[in-house]
Amino acid sequence: MLMRIITEPKLFREGKMTETGIYQCGRGPAVVTLHSSLSSGRQWLPLSSQLKHDFSFFHVDLLRYGSAKKLDEGQLYRFDLEVERILHLLNELQINTPIHLVGHSCGGALALKFAVEYPELVKSLTLFEPVAFHLLEEGSLFRRIADDFARDVATHEGAKAAEIFTNFWNRAGFFAALPDKLKDLMAKDMKVVNQDFVALTAETYTLAQLANLDVPVFMLAGKQSPALSRHLAQLIVDALPNATIEHLDVGHMGPVNQSGIVQPRIAAFIEAVENS
Repeated sequence: MLMRIITEPKLFREGKMTETGIYQCGRGPAVVTLHSSLSSGRQWLPLSSQLKHDFSFFHVDLLRYGSAKKLDEGQLYRFDLEVERILHLLNELQINTPIHLVGHSCGGALALKFAVEYPELVKSLTLFEPVAFHLLEEGSLFRRIADDFARDVATHEGAKAAEIFTNFWNRAGFFAALPDKLKDLMAKDMKVVNQDFVALTAETYTLAQLANLDVPVFMLAGKQSPALSRHLAQLIVDALPNATIEHLDVGHMGPVNQSGIVQPRIAAFIEAVENS
C-alpha cells in the first residue's frame, strides 16, 4: 500500500506532496512523470486528471524547479541525482511492480536514461521529444545546432537568454508576446536551464544501448517543432526495438500549451499497455 504524504493544498488542489517535490494522486499502477525545463510537475496534471481513478501518479518536480530541493553550494546538477530520487521514491513507497514512465524534453531525456539503466523497473515509456543531445554524433549537423544553441543561451543572461531559449522551441517573437511577470520568472531560471544543458551533454549511454530496452515505447513529436528535436526523436525511435512514433500538429511545448491534444494520446497509450 502506498504510504500517505503530507498534504500541501497551496501547491495543488488535491493530492499529496513529499518534502522533495513529488506530488502524488490517484490509486492503482504507478505512473511517474518528468517535466521539461522551465516547467514543473504541474504540467502533467491534465494527464493524472484523466487517469487518477485507475492509476497512481507521481509528478516529479526536477531538482531546482517547483517545490523540489535546490542544489547545495557548488554541487553539480547531474541526472544521476534524479535517478536516485526516483529509486528512493519507489523503495520508500514499496512500489514493487514496473512503472509507466512519462517524460518531456529534458524530462524525456531523463526518463530515457532511467529506462536504459533500470529496464526491469519500467513497464512502458512515453517520450515527447527527449532532448538527449549527447546521442547526436559529434561533428554532425544536428549536434552542431544543439551545441550552438546551448552556447548561445549560456553566453547571455536573464531576459535575453530566456528569449533565445523560448523562441528556439516556439517561434520568433514568442518571448516578446509573453506577460511581463512570466518573462521575469523565466529570466530568473535561466541559470537552471544552463545546468540542464550541462547535465544533458554529460550523459554517456549510447544509441547502441537503446537496443537492449525492450519495453513498449511511445514517442511523440510535434509537426511544428524545430528540426533538431524531430530528428532526435526519430533517431531514438530507430534505435529502440519496441517503439512507435506519432507526429501531432503541435510544437515542442505541446504537452504544456496544447495539453488537450497531447496528453489524451499519452493516456490512451498507458491504458493500452496496462490492459494488454
